[in-house]
Amino acid sequence: MPDSIDVSPRYVRRARQLATRRNQSFEDDDNWDNDAKTYGVEAKERNFRGLMGELAFGEYADLTVDTEEYERTDGGEDFTMEYEGVSCTFDIKIAQKKPYALFVKEGCVGADYYIQGHLNGQTVNFLGMAARKDVLSTELSETPPEYDHRNYEVPIADLQPIPEPEALKPIGSN
Repeated sequence: MPDSIDVSPRYVRRARQLATRRNQSFEDDDNWDNDAKTYGVEAKERNFRGLMGELAFGEYADLTVDTEEYERTDGGEDFTMEYEGVSCTFDIKIAQKKPYALFVKEGCVGADYYIQGHLNGQTVNFLGMAARKDVLSTELSETPPEYDHRNYEVPIADLQPIPEPEALKPIGSN
């Protein structure tokens, strides 16, 4: 059974505010197609989903969520924590539709661990986790030509359970 976190209405509003502000860097770029729906989803909605996942995981593990505004990306590392006695980075991936796999874009595998979640309304269900080595050991899958990249694809059934909150210790500003 996945771990579920209900994000409070206050944090849902905060996620919407931050998503709008983070999206502004896309809107300010003259080369950005403001009508584009990359991967079938508007940039502001992708930012919102990601923030909902980060807020839910922050609540789950009692961590501080990064609320900085980024030009393009947070670098693919949402949290740095001590896990199993080692400093590790975690990237939270969130899907609106129930995912069949954890997807990580080729050339963007930088975090030590990836946690897949599913956003349903204000609830985030964490479905599992994969280590970097497990992501890199999967075959690359092709995406439609308009996306112009490939993904590592880890089936949900192959994900490991996410760590218990007490197994994660914050490092730095987390």
